[in-house]
Amino acid sequence: MQHTWIYREGKGDYGFVDEEIKWKKKGYYVHYNNKKNALDGDEVSFIVKIFKGKEEAEIEEIIKREKRVLVWKLQRTKNGYGFVVFENNPFFKQDIFIKEKNLLNALDWEKVAVLVDTWKGKNPEGKIIERLGTEESTKVDIISIAFEGGARVKFPIRVLDEAKDILKIWELKENKRINLTNLFTFTIDGEDAKDLDDAISLKKLDNGNFKLFVHIADVAHYVKEKSFLDEEALKRATSIYLVDRVIPMLPSEISNGVCSLNPHEKKLTLTCEMDIDKHGKTIATRVYESIIQSDFRLSYKQVEKIRENNFQDKELWEILKEAYILKEIIANYRKKNGYLSFDFDEVFIEVDEKGNPINIKKYEKFESHKVIEHFMINANEAIAKKFSTFPFLYRVHPDPQREDIENMIKQLSNYISLDKNDTSIEKVIQKAEGNNFLSRLILRSLPKAIYSAKNEGHFGLGLEFYSHFTSPIRRYPDLQIHRIIKEKLAGNLSPSRIIHYKNILDQVADTSSEKERQAEKIERRVNDLMKIKYMEDKIWQVFMGKISGMIPKGFFVELENTVEGFVDILNLDTKKTKKSSWEFIENALMFKNTFSWEVFKFGDSVKIKLISVDTKLLRLDFKLMRE
Repeated sequence: MQHTWIYREGKGDYGFVDEEIKWKKKGYYVHYNNKKNALDGDEVSFIVKIFKGKEEAEIEEIIKREKRVLVWKLQRTKNGYGFVVFENNPFFKQDIFIKEKNLLNALDWEKVAVLVDTWKGKNPEGKIIERLGTEESTKVDIISIAFEGGARVKFPIRVLDEAKDILKIWELKENKRINLTNLFTFTIDGEDAKDLDDAISLKKLDNGNFKLFVHIADVAHYVKEKSFLDEEALKRATSIYLVDRVIPMLPSEISNGVCSLNPHEKKLTLTCEMDIDKHGKTIATRVYESIIQSDFRLSYKQVEKIRENNFQDKELWEILKEAYILKEIIANYRKKNGYLSFDFDEVFIEVDEKGNPINIKKYEKFESHKVIEHFMINANEAIAKKFSTFPFLYRVHPDPQREDIENMIKQLSNYISLDKNDTSIEKVIQKAEGNNFLSRLILRSLPKAIYSAKNEGHFGLGLEFYSHFTSPIRRYPDLQIHRIIKEKLAGNLSPSRIIHYKNILDQVADTSSEKERQAEKIERRVNDLMKIKYMEDKIWQVFMGKISGMIPKGFFVELENTVEGFVDILNLDTKKTKKSSWEFIENALMFKNTFSWEVFKFGDSVKIKLISVDTKLLRLDFKLMRE
């Protein structure tokens, strides 16, 4: 039986096709020899075959290819035209024909980004959109991944000109805005952050309640609907954060300039003012256009030091103390209402002046991260609830399928003690708390959150209403709802404007969800590249790690610094036999040796040796070291 669905690249020379059956997705493995030059995201037809007792897909035909950018080296000819030659590329074999007029004066064997727009004929045809130079460097590799991942790396000239014009003429218009410049206000962000789009103020009330102000940069005041800036922002839909750079949604004149809530500068904002009772429930919400002036630009690390050392500014110290108290109150309230608390390790990659990785470690986290997280969630929920009777964009997280939960619980039952009553996600997460690997397994059983014009609630946060309001500098959905809010506040949300928003919001939601997935993939691939390059000079070194994933071919091992590699199960056989002595038990996430009864389980600690590094496939291979 022939099927049609989407091909997705795996972590190596293989991929998957996903088929949707009764609203559920089923994936089939695709061996390299069966991919037929399919690229990530291509719509393909395929047939399902049985190979060694397992279902696999064989691609029959490429049904639809999107215009895409590929990066490799140009080979010019004496006749004036050229080819982008993909020698030794594991993902693509066909050379791409480039007409002379589309060469962009690129040099012979220069690395180029080529937009492929015609797939008919002997060779695909395209045009060079960016010359990346002849130098082999990590920085070039990173920007290559961004181009191939679909990122819009450069802004069109007309967009940059529009941003510069705003920078020249911008002014604070105080009429109809509430002046909060005398309200004690501060920002808390990462040490290197430049696009500061949220600030907070806090008051403890006499009755024991709190008044929390979340001030968000009024980007919509400057980026008008249907402007060049707006059109480009929607095409990007999100900023992309790579190791040594940011590919922003908006030009730096906007993101780091007029809209960034820098200290001691008056800035235009939208303020969400919330009254929160002593139990953590938001009992009143007020939203308005405002002007603020931040008193302090703090980092998460600074906040921890201030709390510990009683900073010289007494007012700041007192407010931070109250902020931590409110954070605990909100956290306890949310936990009672179904908030799923995952706390995964994030990676910090340190690079030298040439962009090469020199250290990889887990990102240092502080309680101040949770302060901002809970305050922003509170504002996002309050905004979604307040404007839910109007056309709006929501961040929705569907409930998981019962079957997926049951399968996940079956797997987890081999690792944690679960009784008959432990069938809710909340109870399972509590039992797995502190185990990163099991928490990841739980997360994989849940559907992904997306943007939608229809409110369907947020399962992971346990909320009936939830939107993204707090980051309009770097997320288009936030900017979109700011416009709706501002029109409502100004009394301009007329019936015709309501119809307008109803007509566009589905497409905005779909584009934003798609671009978010695209950005996440680019960020992952860049992180993988940096990890591979960091390990290049460590061949034959021995490490300790934990089994972090399993497939029938073997298992993945994650080191303490989050670097992950693969152990081929066939390499574990001590005797050469036609059939492997290792059996993969999928519902228990384990390999069992049918002769010796030796077992390897998900999360087991193992000693491994690095035996190969592949910078093209972004793959590390480990060999298990037995005592």
